[in-house]
Amino acid sequence: MAHRKSPARIAKAARVAQFHALAASAADAAGGAGETSDTAIALESLAHLEHMLVGRVVLPSSPDYDQARQESNPAFQSFPKIIVYCAVENDVLECLAVARKYKVPVAVRCGGHSTAGYSVNNGMVIDLSDIQGVVLDPPNQRVHVRPGTDFDHFNGAMNHTGWHVPTGACGSVCVGGFVQGGGYGYTSRRYGIQSDLVESLRVALADGTIVTASETENPLLYWSMRGGTGGNFGVLLQVTYTMVPLDTVWAWSIGWDMSQAANVLTMMQQRYMQSGAPDALGYMMNLGYYGGQPVAMVQGMFCGTREAGLQAIAPLMEIPSAQLLVDKTGTYPDMNIWLEDHPYSLPDNLPDGIAESKASGYISRPLTTADWQSIIDYFKTSPNQWSLAYLEPYGGAINRYPIEASAFIHRRVDADLVVDVFWRNPAERAQTEAWLAGFMQLVQPFLNGHVYQNYPDASLQDFENAYWGPAYPTLQQAKRAYDPTNFFKFQQSIRLPREE
Repeated sequence: MAHRKSPARIAKAARVAQFHALAASAADAAGGAGETSDTAIALESLAHLEHMLVGRVVLPSSPDYDQARQESNPAFQSFPKIIVYCAVENDVLECLAVARKYKVPVAVRCGGHSTAGYSVNNGMVIDLSDIQGVVLDPPNQRVHVRPGTDFDHFNGAMNHTGWHVPTGACGSVCVGGFVQGGGYGYTSRRYGIQSDLVESLRVALADGTIVTASETENPLLYWSMRGGTGGNFGVLLQVTYTMVPLDTVWAWSIGWDMSQAANVLTMMQQRYMQSGAPDALGYMMNLGYYGGQPVAMVQGMFCGTREAGLQAIAPLMEIPSAQLLVDKTGTYPDMNIWLEDHPYSLPDNLPDGIAESKASGYISRPLTTADWQSIIDYFKTSPNQWSLAYLEPYGGAINRYPIEASAFIHRRVDADLVVDVFWRNPAERAQTEAWLAGFMQLVQPFLNGHVYQNYPDASLQDFENAYWGPAYPTLQQAKRAYDPTNFFKFQQSIRLPREE
């Protein structure tokens, strides 16, 4: 039969030729024929890498470099020497081999949503966004998911199947990073943190071997990668989850006058977090600005009937000024999308390309109504109308999961308190981050000192304790066992025991 080169291979051949040409130019600049510069050798290696890949290489000279290097948050500006869009597992192994040979630091990126900018570095970025896919196995109640699969695709593949795995609210976040940091969503109080449902992980180690991590195979790696965060032990290639049956959910939202916000928060902490509310009730409590005015609004899902959901939120509806703003039943994927815009989106009217700074901490002791009022009063002093403070309530299945069973230690808490600020220029950054620091100083007495590792903060002085607490020594044992040369290393990576 006729043999015709595919358009993709034609484009690849052109890129390889370009790298060869750059290498030749570098050799000429180093002294002409007979001499070869380190740059020329490296470029020839990149030409070989490009040839071997199904994916593609992006260099600083590539026309799409500025777009490729950018994280989702423009607050972070890094300039990698090479970005590789991997398309298959072997592409990852080829990248690791080149990085080992030239001792290039590696960052692993799926969706580029690291809140500390760790998805990109100034060395090599191994981008997994093209390694995506979802395969359901209903007879065995399993689903196999590739790391570059974002939640829009993950949820979409599960939609109308009657099966479910908890995911986050942001559709562009990918599985690979999310699950390694735990993974919180609307249904986590019912079914657990996403990593609690992981049956096994397929991982490429620094030495180029691929292993399976589960309760029976490489159990230390399995324990560590469920909460130990990405970029520490290897490159995640696939996750297998245990699915749970879930046909429909009831989506709901309530709004109140700001004068009632402290009463709302007091009731929520007393009756809707570690105790009181049914596990089936999941939600986020928001303080934000809408139409230029501060607002107090909760939105969530109930894993059950509308009638049971209404009964669960009845005490909240009895607080003066309460209005039921969302009252809709559908599949989890459909309701997850619906809640992005209903009753309204926060932050309101956020400009394109704006940068974000974030801080968070876990609340684990009761606050008085006066305590909550002090937080609300401070929130009203926001320097702009994009600031957002919200609670992600724990309890239920999250808190029942054995704390020693994974590296995700945040189990005996009421809620994660998260504050986001947004800015467009250095002056606004200084102003909003000073306000954010004041907010966290105000709430510090109410927090337990730990931080959700999926919201990393580069400014943390004792990040080891903040993210992992008593789990950290075991994570170091896993580091020594699976990455003994400390190949995977970044500002807040897990350190080898001998580096302590």
